[in-house]
Amino acid sequence: MSEHASKSHRKMTMAELAKLAEVDVSTVSRALNDSPLVKEKTKRLILDIAAETGYAVNASARNLRRQSSEAIGIVIPLRPESGQTISDPFYLEMVGAVSQAASKNGYDLIVSIPREDETIAERRLLQTGKADGLIVIGQAGMSQRLEELGPLGRKVVVWGGNAGHLNYTLVGSDNVEGGRLAGDHLLSIARKRILFLGPGRLPEVQLRYNGLLKAHDERGVRWDDTLTLDIEFGAKNAFEEVLQFLDSGKKFDAIFAASDVLAMSALLALNARGISVPDDVAVVGYDNIAQAGMATPSLTTIDQNIARGGELMVEKLLAQLAGETAKSELTPTQLIIRESSGGSR
Repeated sequence: MSEHASKSHRKMTMAELAKLAEVDVSTVSRALNDSPLVKEKTKRLILDIAAETGYAVNASARNLRRQSSEAIGIVIPLRPESGQTISDPFYLEMVGAVSQAASKNGYDLIVSIPREDETIAERRLLQTGKADGLIVIGQAGMSQRLEELGPLGRKVVVWGGNAGHLNYTLVGSDNVEGGRLAGDHLLSIARKRILFLGPGRLPEVQLRYNGLLKAHDERGVRWDDTLTLDIEFGAKNAFEEVLQFLDSGKKFDAIFAASDVLAMSALLALNARGISVPDDVAVVGYDNIAQAGMATPSLTTIDQNIARGGELMVEKLLAQLAGETAKSELTPTQLIIRESSGGSR
């Protein structure tokens, strides 16, 4: 056990932290408050030692007993390669859901979009007291950073897909069941060649893909694994890549897209090539964002109850901050059938 770690069994003082970092107490104070007067290298050293010794955890606990920041941080990890921005309809609806739930509980919301090379963004929000806890929307590019939070993971709730043992609380939709519902619906209306769209390396997308395969197995239909387009969520690149796939001559009679934004991009591409929806190709999306019902034609989709997801994340985060144990939870998924996939409700 390192000298740093051995001190984590009792309360650290700022003077001890300064000694370990070989800096003045005033430098430690400035670093913990993200002062621009402290060099980035020194700041990172101090924050790393604070996290290893548990100093930040103790400081946060004292802060909660005496005065809460009354703010929750919401981290949106945008990957440059995805083409997504904060204005993505899914992010906007999720931020709105979390904001409303936080407000009901007397908390403000701090929105943070971490830089790719900034490995301490989540820690800094907690260590400086700017936020009592964090909600992270998605695991994209965040898996290692989330695992490295250590004890601070008790102050974090993540929206995403359950892909194994996690050291943080996770809330998300039942992605496998959502994919199964989408696949079963398309197969039930005699669609045999379903094209899957989505960035397959993301846990949520992989689980939705698994659900699609499950639907094929249940109905005894062979899956053609060449009917997969590994494309990012950004609308522009999705539109162009679906066009290229159409021009390749590969035959399919349905599309299951891992998000509504991808599905609506596919609708535009199909329309650009004069392909009728749903007569020639049926389309199902995922999310049930508001625009899905206003698409032309309107979009059949999987509703993962974004509003309830936002409520659950806030509820579980506040429970954890109060010292309670919160378990990961999945929101139920529901197939919303609209005219675009040859059915109605």
